[in-house]
Amino acid sequence: MVKFHNPWIDPRVIQVRPEQAQAYLLRRGWKLLGPAEIPIFLMFEAPGEGEDAPSVLVPLKLDQGPLLGRMIELVGDVAHYENRWAVEVLNDILQQPADLVPANGPAAPAKVEPAPR
Repeated sequence: MVKFHNPWIDPRVIQVRPEQAQAYLLRRGWKLLGPAEIPIFLMFEAPGEGEDAPSVLVPLKLDQGPLLGRMIELVGDVAHYENRWAVEVLNDILQQPADLVPANGPAAPAKVEPAPR
């Protein structure tokens, strides 16, 4: 288990998959804006705030360095915006199915054709 220097950081944050964070944000009404300027992040905008809506970056992959740090910041930023404790947000994110949203975003509907006979 990773030990963080800051005792306020819940070590379970290393269990969060990017797909779980995306699914959580989408279920809570956050809007996917698409890839960020740095292509290893997706940008999400908070619900219902207009042009001044806060936004967060979700890493598309994780490591034990800067991308893990970004996930820690994501949990904190979302908790701040939603006026909740970070541990509550983390609990809810960890309950999301990891395969709910593909890493490249929701799939476009495909046209289903009957199988040949």
